[in-house]
Amino acid sequence: MQISFDLKALTDQIQTFLSNFTEHLDVNRLLGNIRSAMTLWIEQWVATVVEQQFASRHFLSTLKQIAAISGLRFHGFKLTGIRLLSGNSISIQSPYFAKAVSKRRCGRKSRKRTAGTGSHVGLSYLGFLSRSSTLIVSSAVQSALLCPSFDVAERTLRSYGIQLNVKTIQRFCMELGMNAMQSRNDIALTDADSASGRILFVCMDGGRLRERRTKRGRRPENLKRQGYHTDWREPIQIVIQLLDTNGNPCKDIDPLYDATLAGIDGAFDLLEAYLRKLNAPSARSVVFCGDGARGYWKRFPLLAQKLGIKSHYEIIDYTHAKQNLQEVIDKLPESLGSKKLTEIITDWKNLLWHGRHREILSQICSLIQSPPKRKAALKKFKNYFLENYHRMQYSTFRKLELPTGSGCVESAIRRVINLRMKSPGIFWKESTAEVMLFLRSTLLCGRWENMLKNLFNLNRSGELLCH
Repeated sequence: MQISFDLKALTDQIQTFLSNFTEHLDVNRLLGNIRSAMTLWIEQWVATVVEQQFASRHFLSTLKQIAAISGLRFHGFKLTGIRLLSGNSISIQSPYFAKAVSKRRCGRKSRKRTAGTGSHVGLSYLGFLSRSSTLIVSSAVQSALLCPSFDVAERTLRSYGIQLNVKTIQRFCMELGMNAMQSRNDIALTDADSASGRILFVCMDGGRLRERRTKRGRRPENLKRQGYHTDWREPIQIVIQLLDTNGNPCKDIDPLYDATLAGIDGAFDLLEAYLRKLNAPSARSVVFCGDGARGYWKRFPLLAQKLGIKSHYEIIDYTHAKQNLQEVIDKLPESLGSKKLTEIITDWKNLLWHGRHREILSQICSLIQSPPKRKAALKKFKNYFLENYHRMQYSTFRKLELPTGSGCVESAIRRVINLRMKSPGIFWKESTAEVMLFLRSTLLCGRWENMLKNLFNLNRSGELLCH
């Protein structure tokens, strides 16, 4: 393919900017003008290259073969707009494919085309997402994920010369997220992501966000809007790390984050799919870690059995254990004095670390004389510590070079959920929140480029058209 362009118009335009610089002496204005001119020139060039590629008979034949897998047939060229770098729409002629109509169709023919039945297969094959280059879609979505709101994301992009409105940015987020989530369990994985011979460290915990749910029924006459409920929801955050034989995170393999609003059963279904992709049964051992939530611990052993995991450990985060122990310590009488209380606290934490729970229980009975406080302390200790005795053998776990804390999932909840999803005055529709949770998890764990690369391969193979 040979395409020639006259650079004289571009160079003349840049020369004009350079001449004007001596008058305003604003280097930022000069850079902005040159950037806009260069971007426009590059976009026109690339649009011409894309159209010429579509005119190739061999390439069109390839597209027809890919589209046929999904039952799509070529319906000629259609004028459509694409976005490349600046966010401005550029019109090109693109091969359009639509669902094949059955020859045995009965009844009156409808002139209306059903939405979602057609596709610009050629654009997807070349690396376009939502008829836009992956570069601009990725930039827009990352800005929306990292900025506190879509409005701030729009202003941030504008400062970089990208002209996109809020609705377009939101559409990019939803379309990229929905496409990627069709292969959610492996879209961000690489060939190196295998648990074979390694320690697989799994953490789960819940966060909080507010859901926006429209009120049902007729709108009251004195109100201009229907109104909506803002109930709290608990997204469950999943963190999976591959550890080496010494129990340290593998530096060459990024952790795997994901979060969902599908409830605890949906979260465990998601976790199961990830562990299957990572080949969890081949791991040296699998470590499940979290706080004392009963809903997790009754499911972890069932999941290990279902997956055929031969060796697994269940560990309650040591920091959570100390926090719960503090609730028992608060029941100790103040008459013991601060010095004695400090000694008891130090001794109890040491006993907790070594798994000597019975000795703590004996001291509770002898030190707390008030019947109501003793009853409350014993109830807390028995329900939390004695029932989870085998999950609190911290000194033994450390000797086995296993982690004893779930700080990674606490950090993930703060970064993925709290800093963007839990902000004051922000309410989410469930479908939007699910997409944002997935995309923020993928971005913040360092697997964004993996996701884009795998999504490109799926588009090129035509697999996403089949969904």
